Amino acid sequence: MNGKIVMLTAIGVIGALLLGFVGGIVGGMVFGPKSTDTSGLAKDLGALQARVQSLEGKVAALPSTSGGTSLKIAVVDAETLFTRVFLPQVAAERNALQAKAQAIQDLQSKYAQGQIKQDAYQQQYAKLQAEYLQAQVQVNMSMLNKMIASPGFTSLRTDLQNLKDQAKPLADQVETLVKQAQVTIIDYTTFFNQLQQLQTAFQQVDQLLTQVAAVKILEISQQVAQEQGYDIVFRTKDVVMYQRAPAVTDLSAEVEKRLWNLFPTK
Repeated sequence: MNGKIVMLTAIGVIGALLLGFVGGIVGGMVFGPKSTDTSGLAKDLGALQARVQSLEGKVAALPSTSGGTSLKIAVVDAETLFTRVFLPQVAAERNALQAKAQAIQDLQSKYAQGQIKQDAYQQQYAKLQAEYLQAQVQVNMSMLNKMIASPGFTSLRTDLQNLKDQAKPLADQVETLVKQAQVTIIDYTTFFNQLQQLQTAFQQVDQLLTQVAAVKILEISQQVAQEQGYDIVFRTKDVVMYQRAPAVTDLSAEVEKRLWNLFPTK
């Protein structure tokens, strides 16, 4: 070995974070053509994406403190760390999102059983879908605010703030659609087109926030590995098929403790 820690890239870590902050919750939407302009958000998404990739490169280039000839191997459970540390930061918002998803399922079940007429179903379905997207926005914006406020994300703060500034008007558009759905929707095609484009924009925000979390897991895993003199760190999910203790050490507990420090309790 040349004394450098071998780590999975942030993209590899993201492979373990398939759910994201709002993913995996039933109640997704299927709409038609796009109409809302999100070019400003796309620009800031690209800027933050570039900054995240730059940070990933810096992490990968950090030298190891290991100078011995024996190979020290460790593992980190990135998926569990994401679930245990990052998702609790938006637990209340995710619960509200899940409630909207369940309401959509209940409505669809009633309609399938003939308990509700088509006109009433269409109106209620549109309203719930708008509220579902609004709940999704709350998850993303809450996580974004917590990252901006955390000293652990200082290197990304400017880009995260720019992302927030671009996302706020879109969040306002979602709120307008919710209010519209609470009255009477005249043009369902236009309504759902707007909702579709806004959902696509916030899906991109969610994916990028998940990538930021993955990079932070990667960064802290590397720090722990350096301090303890490990040469190779694997992600446990879909990578390590077998390990012989104590030849392979699980660093997840130490990494988790440091990740929690990113979100100090008041």
